[in-house]
Amino acid sequence: MKKFKYSIIISTLILFVSGYFIFLNTGSEGTPAPLLQKEIKTYDSLVYVSSKRFPVDLAPKSILHSKDNSKIYVLCLEALSVIEIDTKTRKRLRTLKFTPSAGMGFDYKTRKWVKSIQEKPVEGVLTHNDRYLWISLHNADGVVVWELKEKSSDFKEFKSASITSIDQNEKIKLPFFETETTPKFLVNDSINHRILVTNWHDHSFTVIEYNDENPSKWTTSKHLPTSATPRGMLIDQEHHHLWIGNMGSYNLQIFDLKSLELQKTITNVPSPRHFVMNDSLVFISQSSKEIISAYDRKTLQYQFKIKTQDDPRSIAISKDGRFLFSTSYGDNTIEVFDLKRNERIYNLTSHGGPVGITLIESENSIQAWVCNYKFSTVKVFTFALK
Repeated sequence: MKKFKYSIIISTLILFVSGYFIFLNTGSEGTPAPLLQKEIKTYDSLVYVSSKRFPVDLAPKSILHSKDNSKIYVLCLEALSVIEIDTKTRKRLRTLKFTPSAGMGFDYKTRKWVKSIQEKPVEGVLTHNDRYLWISLHNADGVVVWELKEKSSDFKEFKSASITSIDQNEKIKLPFFETETTPKFLVNDSINHRILVTNWHDHSFTVIEYNDENPSKWTTSKHLPTSATPRGMLIDQEHHHLWIGNMGSYNLQIFDLKSLELQKTITNVPSPRHFVMNDSLVFISQSSKEIISAYDRKTLQYQFKIKTQDDPRSIAISKDGRFLFSTSYGDNTIEVFDLKRNERIYNLTSHGGPVGITLIESENSIQAWVCNYKFSTVKVFTFALK
């Protein structure tokens, strides 16, 4: 009987301690940190099933999904809008439309500054359990935050917009945080409670602190130098690294994630644009070289390259780290690579300049949502997991 009582007490203590450490090991968004990830199911093959295309607003530049896979957000550069879409019905739920104001923008064809509009959305990132969508504005030297579940409070610095849906049409003010010139990509450093933003024309990245429950107390804390024209970023929490790809200077820079001090520069990497990673490797699309390069996450050493079609832009990877997806803007295709078998398994047409991609993954399927910049469409490719 005593042994039985002791076993109950010991079991209770184990459960309590385990729960305590699970609680400690959660990020600011309430999701388990990398050390306690769920077991990822593996598959033998990926089978293409179908595709369907539908129109969105003018010039969709990027696309992302909510953590629970219920919603998609499409950022449309020239429409000055962000579209919220239900992933099951593929119907538009809400549209955020920015109020335009005069600004200056860079013409990438003539290489000159021209009169333009400030509020052109480029990239986005979700934080706080999908409560906030952070959006970089190409010509506004800053980012805004859309509070998705409640109405934002008043802020000293803001951008005006409207939200429309079937039963809603209201004007709102979105909190605005200063960056430097031409903000591009954003990442969420959830451990250190901050957003990091690359600034294309000022060769820098901006740090925005959100270590307070009240968004009115969030603030831009500093701008740190990079090499020329930074774009893509990746946070590797396990190895405490921040990766930045500098497209104009043909290099990668790796910073310490906590101190943000530069640790290493990897040279001779032409036009590094976008990053993803699996358990062991970091993958980088290189648009002008038509390749995706792989680097070891721990040693930072180059491993191999994958040949792609013309002008690879955004890339995405399956949860098990096996299937790598790439949009090829110049060839109007998406490619799928099986990293285990070291081969390309699909090369599928997506007309109109595919640029952004995000994956909706379930136990039995993967949907690759692709936005096509020139045709102002989204195309959804469905694959069965076998």
